Amino acid sequence: MISSGTPCLGPVTHAGCGALCPTYDRACYGCFGPAETPNVPSMSEAWSRLGAKDQEIFRVFRTFNAGAESFRKAGQVDEE
Repeated sequence: MISSGTPCLGPVTHAGCGALCPTYDRACYGCFGPAETPNVPSMSEAWSRLGAKDQEIFRVFRTFNAGAESFRKAGQVDEE
């Protein structure tokens, strides 16, 4: 789930790239979009337990597929 201390979207992402980012020691950015039934809340909880801050988690879901419903919800933060 975490490559070099960076949250990785691989477990909740639709396959198709051949794991290009992890091949080059980078976290998956989810460029093929979310999987059919991604368990984003569970993934976010796991990242929190591993020390990721809320802002880091929100930022990860605000990348290529930020408009996909499951990623959009996970990337929402109360900006107050």
